[in-house]
Amino acid sequence: MTTRTTRIVLLAVFALATSLAGFAQAPCGLPNELYCQPWDGGSNLFASQNDPSFGNFATTYDAFTLSGLSDVESFHFVGGYFNPGVQGPISLFTLTFYADNGGIPGGAIAAGGFTSFNETFLGNVNGFPIYSYDLYFLSFNLPAGTYFASVVPDLTFPPQWGWATASSGPGLGYQCFFGSCAGTGTSFALAVDGTPIPEPGTLIMLGTGILGLAGSLRRKLL
Repeated sequence: MTTRTTRIVLLAVFALATSLAGFAQAPCGLPNELYCQPWDGGSNLFASQNDPSFGNFATTYDAFTLSGLSDVESFHFVGGYFNPGVQGPISLFTLTFYADNGGIPGGAIAAGGFTSFNETFLGNVNGFPIYSYDLYFLSFNLPAGTYFASVVPDLTFPPQWGWATASSGPGLGYQCFFGSCAGTGTSFALAVDGTPIPEPGTLIMLGTGILGLAGSLRRKLL
């Protein structure tokens, strides 16, 4: 362990709940919404971060469900800064989509790095700055089903960045922190936008859906 890590304690989760009702529906309400879990208006932030010194020491994931075959076009979420509560210079966000592996993240389906992420200030919750984020990418098709996504900023510690919790959802959040992984028992504020695709050949799709999903593995989003 380095001298730096012995002096500064990194927090796996910062949880100091409060309310900021005026923005509690973010990131929901965007056009062409396929799925959404609204921010709960609080300051529960689960660490997710890639640091030049520590590496990708924390990754937070959450599940979303598509009701039908969909052309996925963008991803939106809410997060904030803690330890300390000051805005940090994020240089890039990495977004990754995963298959569902029995209620936890499985194999990667698609991934991309984003230097443009529209960080928009929502307000201070107990002195901790909270923001919304928008990631737009080359669209790709996903069959109906449950998937996971992770968002990881490139950010030098301090501060830490965390994904904000949602007021609704299945509670399938998951976090890996310095190699230790476990369910969080929470859901995170996220929205998936895109276009539903008509499925005229339902029986045919049932026979080819797995092949279609396998063909999208390791797809680049940009």
